[in-house]
Amino acid sequence: MSIPTPPKVETDQTPQQLFSKAVRSLHNRRNAPPPIPIPVNPISIDIKAMARKPETLPLVAVELSNYPPGLLRHDIQILFKGFTMSVDFVLPIATRFAYPFRTFIWLVGEEEAKRAVLELSGSIVGGREIRVTLVDPATYEQKEVIVAELADELKIAIVNTAHLSYPHLATKILEVREHTKGAVHFAFLQAREPVTIHSEPKVYLQPVRNEARWELVAGGRADGRGARGQDKSVRLAALKSLQETVEKRGILKKIWSQWDGSRLLDLTTQ
Repeated sequence: MSIPTPPKVETDQTPQQLFSKAVRSLHNRRNAPPPIPIPVNPISIDIKAMARKPETLPLVAVELSNYPPGLLRHDIQILFKGFTMSVDFVLPIATRFAYPFRTFIWLVGEEEAKRAVLELSGSIVGGREIRVTLVDPATYEQKEVIVAELADELKIAIVNTAHLSYPHLATKILEVREHTKGAVHFAFLQAREPVTIHSEPKVYLQPVRNEARWELVAGGRADGRGARGQDKSVRLAALKSLQETVEKRGILKKIWSQWDGSRLLDLTTQ
C-alpha cells in the first residue's frame, strides 16, 4: 500500500472558504446507503487552525483501519469531528477482504494525531472495533514490503512442515489462508484433494461454482488489541501461531505413533 503525500494547504483562503470547501467535498451521493452510527466527539473543529501556515502546523498521518466496508467520507468526518484534519484523504476503491480496511487521515499537528490515537482507537463503528495508529511515511511502505515477504516465507515453511509431519496429506493440495474478524487476525492451514480423472463427477462442477472441499488442518490467531502502540505485525503473529501449532502437532503425532498405546487394545496386558 503506497503512502500518500501530505496535501497542500491553501494559505491564501479564509477560514470560511476552507470550511465551505470541506463541506462541499464531503457531500453524500443522493443514493448513498444509510449512515453508519459513529461515536461523536463533543469537541468542535478548530477552523482557525486549518488556516495557519503548514510550516508551523505540519500535517501528520494516522492510519484508520478495520472499519466497515460501508464507511463513507461523511462518516469519517463525523468520527474525526473534534480534530483538525485535511479533507484530502482517499478511501480504497478495491480492498482485499482477507485484510482489514484501512486508509490514511492527515491531521494538523502531531498533538492532534496523538490525541486521535488515544481517543478513537478501539471505538466501535458499524459493529467493528476500529484502530487508529500513528504512521511514519518514511518507513511505513518499506515495513509493509518486509511483512509481505516474511508472510510468504512463513506460509512456505508451514506447508513444508505439514508435508513432512502429516504423511496422510502428502497427496493433497495445502494452502495457508488468512482471515480478519474485528481486531483478531487468523491463519488457517487447509487441505483438499486435487481434481483428477478419478475424481467423482460432482467434483468437476466445484471449480465452475468457485467451490472446493477444504478440510481444516490447523489454525493460529493473534489479537491486534494486544499490539496497540507497539511495532508489531499482527499478521505475522497469527502466521507464527499457526506455524507453532503445526510443528507441535507434528512432534506429538510422531511420538504417539511410536508408542505402544497407538496400536494395542489393552495396555495392561504388557
